[in-house]
Amino acid sequence: AWRSDGSVEFLGRLDAQVKLRGVRVELGEVESALRSCVGVRDAVASVVEVGGRRVLAGFVVPVGSGVDVVGVREVLRGVLPEVLVPSVVMVVDVVPVDPNGKVDRRQLPVPVLGDESVFVAPVSVVERAVAAVWARVLGVDVVGVESSFFDLGGDSMLAVSLVGALRAAGYPTSVRDVFAYRTVRGLAASFGEGVDEWEPVAPFALLSDADRAALPDGLTDAYPATQAQVGMAVEIAKDESAAPYHIVHTMRVDDELPFDVEPLRATLAELVARHDTLRTSIDLTGYSVPMQLVHAEAQVPVAVHAEATGHSAYVAAERDRPFDLATPPPLLRVAVHREDDPAWWLTVSVSHLITGGWDLNLLLADLRDGYHRRRRGEQPTPAEPVAVRYADFVAAELSALDSEADAAYWREVVTGTPKLTLPGTPATDSGPRQVCRTEVDIADLDGALRGLASSLGVPVKAVLHAAHLKVMSQLTDERRFYTGLVCDARPEVRGAERVHGM
Repeated sequence: AWRSDGSVEFLGRLDAQVKLRGVRVELGEVESALRSCVGVRDAVASVVEVGGRRVLAGFVVPVGSGVDVVGVREVLRGVLPEVLVPSVVMVVDVVPVDPNGKVDRRQLPVPVLGDESVFVAPVSVVERAVAAVWARVLGVDVVGVESSFFDLGGDSMLAVSLVGALRAAGYPTSVRDVFAYRTVRGLAASFGEGVDEWEPVAPFALLSDADRAALPDGLTDAYPATQAQVGMAVEIAKDESAAPYHIVHTMRVDDELPFDVEPLRATLAELVARHDTLRTSIDLTGYSVPMQLVHAEAQVPVAVHAEATGHSAYVAAERDRPFDLATPPPLLRVAVHREDDPAWWLTVSVSHLITGGWDLNLLLADLRDGYHRRRRGEQPTPAEPVAVRYADFVAAELSALDSEADAAYWREVVTGTPKLTLPGTPATDSGPRQVCRTEVDIADLDGALRGLASSLGVPVKAVLHAAHLKVMSQLTDERRFYTGLVCDARPEVRGAERVHGM
């Protein structure tokens, strides 16, 4: 900009706009903010590859002997939106230019993770300990104290793992705190005097004397079914032909060695012995409340078919063959269809009443890993024992159902606010259920969604949920309404993320 007095003011560069995680970033705005920091003589911003991720980096030329890069990022957080705050600030001797005198970003140094000038290192003993736990849970080498948990790949389930590991190390925190503070520095500063002590529930402790006396032999535990399990059971009873909550998952397994059923059976036996829910049957009417019976043993049937030609027909038939909840466990079936080469098809059928999506992924991963190791003649690494069981979740739910404070909270949520009712919803729940499904590919929005989530400090799932609620708001005339959201409710203790159960 040429001023009337003949002076020139630098406002920005024409080529200084880039796209980072779908968000347009004005590099000139970042550079102006960098130059305003104490101790900075000149600065340039660029998007670089660090640790396999594209991140915004700031390069500063100091005045005199040096500049406090930690202080620079603190200043920028106060004057720039989160998405414009560089993840990396690095000190350079000079801003490189090309023969025409223009900034040449290609000559800028490549930051290296772990360099003191790249990330804000932990300072206190607590920050160092917390950062080490974060790195272990997230599977990264180092964690800066100002890096967002969600930018590093964290999600709600990893937050459970993180909280369990931190509590085991003696640091009182919660999943709510992880979402609220998001960084090592923020979380470490939030630690209070302590958290509610968790006590594991003893086997059979959740039963009345009459129910305990009526139990059959051969059980290791029994406890009431959860509200969600009972609801699913009612849905199944209403329309058994639709086979609701009957999960059939199939995948092709590529292998170097011909299929052998014995390593698969051995792996299944280990998993069934480890997880209570895989040895569970459900009795809806034989006790004072619907009851879950955990058996001491359960044999998973494994059907082996010599050819893969009938695989598709088998999967279709399996979807129409739901489980009888009251029969001896497990509520799990496995089938294999062999191909001519070493590859084979694995099909796992399981009742949703004993597993969720997270658990099914764990089961499939453990099943495949255990099989491959045993097939090569190796012994799988023993799983770390955990103190928490599915019974602990049941105990927490029973406590909440007995809590007047919890009841009052939800009563306030629904009182005076109408439930969302979609247009065309029938007045009564009669007749067959009709499912309408439309899928919209949002791959082209992935970068922008992640950028928005990062700038807000929330998971991408929260952004998608907000978008869903916005759409729902356009289908009703109500200014306020309530609807439903399915949440995970695992105890916030170490190992809870590895416990199977719906």
